[in-house]
Amino acid sequence: MKLLILGSGPLMEQALRLGRAAGMELTVTEKAGDCPPLADYDHILPATEDEALLALVTGEKALFDRSAWGLTRSRLRTDEVLRAAGVPVPAYFPEGSEPYIVKPDRGSFGQGIWVTEDFCEVGGAVNAGFVAQEELDGPVWSVAVIGAPGQYTVYPPARLTFQGRRRTAAHCEEPEAAQALENTARAAAEAVAVRGILEVEAMHSHGTWRVTDLNARLPLFTPDALLEAKGVNLLSLLIA
Repeated sequence: MKLLILGSGPLMEQALRLGRAAGMELTVTEKAGDCPPLADYDHILPATEDEALLALVTGEKALFDRSAWGLTRSRLRTDEVLRAAGVPVPAYFPEGSEPYIVKPDRGSFGQGIWVTEDFCEVGGAVNAGFVAQEELDGPVWSVAVIGAPGQYTVYPPARLTFQGRRRTAAHCEEPEAAQALENTARAAAEAVAVRGILEVEAMHSHGTWRVTDLNARLPLFTPDALLEAKGVNLLSLLIA
């Protein structure tokens, strides 16, 4: 099995570890201009959010759902879809209570996110196109979902650890209301109709699992946790 990985940094390193564990023949390309002939590879995996590299990921060999990616890149669009499907999310400003967590419409890895109790500041941010939700208290869980509409498999959850707003690791643990978390993750995948892989991040609040983020790509840290604790290789399962 020959796999071309597009990208650099932590996501690329994550993909390399999974590919090596699966015994694949791996090639990494960090720049669009350096990409080798795609016909030479069985599969192509984006481990990046660089639009120039993502533009190369087309056809049946691509381990990438462009439609789901385009949707989940926008927090505003994602939240509209989740709410329309009845998937629980944190309360939106001006509902809920302070403090509020304010997020840009686009961005990953905690960039551009802040928390405030200033009602006027939150209102101004919302008017400028930001998403503002009630900040929930408690751990964040990452759940990987693989499949297609009506045929999703939900894998064991991992608890994320953070330094500031940046993820630093994941650890497989049994959360409270584990079946409800699985149901919520599957409902989120159905809502965005992903074909391939989706990371669902959720928090348990007021007796309900609420989706706080979606990533239509290989997760960061969660695959390592699943491989170590459960012997589950998400990359192998994505290709299968």
